[in-house]
Amino acid sequence: MTVVLTGATGFLGSRLLRGLLATGTAPVTVLGRDGRRPLAERVTGALRDCGAGEDELLRARRRVTAVPVDLTRPRLGLTPDAHRWLGERATSIWHCAAALSLVDTEATLTPVNVTGTCRLTELADHAPAEVPFLHISTAYVSDGPAPDSRERRAAPALADAFTGYQRTKRRAEEVVRAWADGRRPALVLRPSVLATDGPLPDTAAQQPLSTLGAGLRTVIEQVPPSLRGLLLGRRAGLPRLRVRLLGDPAARVNIVPVEYVVDAMLRLAALPHPPGVTTYPLVHPAETPARSLVAAVAELLPGVELILQPVVDRPNFVERQINPVLANLLRHDWRSRADGCVPLRHALPGLPSPAPVDGAYLRAAMNVRLPVSP
Repeated sequence: MTVVLTGATGFLGSRLLRGLLATGTAPVTVLGRDGRRPLAERVTGALRDCGAGEDELLRARRRVTAVPVDLTRPRLGLTPDAHRWLGERATSIWHCAAALSLVDTEATLTPVNVTGTCRLTELADHAPAEVPFLHISTAYVSDGPAPDSRERRAAPALADAFTGYQRTKRRAEEVVRAWADGRRPALVLRPSVLATDGPLPDTAAQQPLSTLGAGLRTVIEQVPPSLRGLLLGRRAGLPRLRVRLLGDPAARVNIVPVEYVVDAMLRLAALPHPPGVTTYPLVHPAETPARSLVAAVAELLPGVELILQPVVDRPNFVERQINPVLANLLRHDWRSRADGCVPLRHALPGLPSPAPVDGAYLRAAMNVRLPVSP
């Protein structure tokens, strides 16, 4: 018998795998693609990047089996016998893999986010009826019209207000609901924007705030060492270096520590699971104003002026690196949506509150790692 997990090399999935290994004794079968490095090697690297020591990695090698698959292919690219064998031995199926992009189109994201979910439910068809399917979605799943629907055709502006990522995650949830159909247990888990105030190596899967921090570090590294003091310390009479981000100064974002999310997920998985779909929001109780991010950058780099504006004309090198990744994150009001969800305080009354996402947390989460000036 085994726990089945996709997405174990990602920012959330690697920490979820580490939590599964720490809180349970069952073997874990990790499904993913072989890239330039074999899947097993990439899983070990992901665990190390999120803090696992050598003893923990040794125990993980004994309990984790890496199975290379293709989420977009029938039977995940496995033989019929291997596909059935794995499904029949699953004690739970966690689907954490996703194509994460706020700029790619619905068409380009559909193969992984929608088709991949279909393929995982096909694997779950072989599992015993009581085995839960745990689907990682997003707190920002689209509430807009479904593709090709009459509602969408009547209100295209409303439909286009959502990103391709949001729309594909909504469709993936619909796949899970159709699969459960009131007969099989399924949990839809909706985290908001994930972050950590712990260190992130350059080799690790990143999160939006660390991506911003990496861009700011690039600014510093491009400045001659003798002039870095201009960025690291504000000097009277000298202009600040401007970095423009696509964004709305009035926007608010729900940022939640990944450690809190993983803890909540593992606690939810341990509960009894009735047939049908239960949806849980995994969000922070307090929204983070976009202006708090600007203030955090000012604290880190007094010589850098971060500006949120709706259009960035003729972007410089750093702006070309940062804005495609963060595009849409700071341009909309990304407050959490909990309609139709079971509040965590009802399901998990003993769950500790998440760490406050204040200025100190934001600065740590950006993971800038300032170079030492000569």
